[in-house]
Amino acid sequence: MTATQPSSAWNVQQRPAAMTRRYEFASYAETRTFLDQLAALSERTGLHPNLNFARNHVSVSINAEGDALTDADYAYAAEADAFAQQ
Repeated sequence: MTATQPSSAWNVQQRPAAMTRRYEFASYAETRTFLDQLAALSERTGLHPNLNFARNHVSVSINAEGDALTDADYAYAAEADAFAQQ
């Protein structure tokens, strides 16, 4: 994984172009912190993935606006990975 390359834990599909990943956390506090970080990232980047969450997990789905995922989509995923490792 590089700064703009998400981890291989992301499920990337070509048609329709999208990527998904489920993150697991030890507590609701960790889940909430991660969600807050994603909210700030979305405000900064203008990308707003679909988020589903429960007490100990968050599922993130990034859907391409065109025919393919963009560098911005991959960068968002990589930043989400970095947040989850904190």
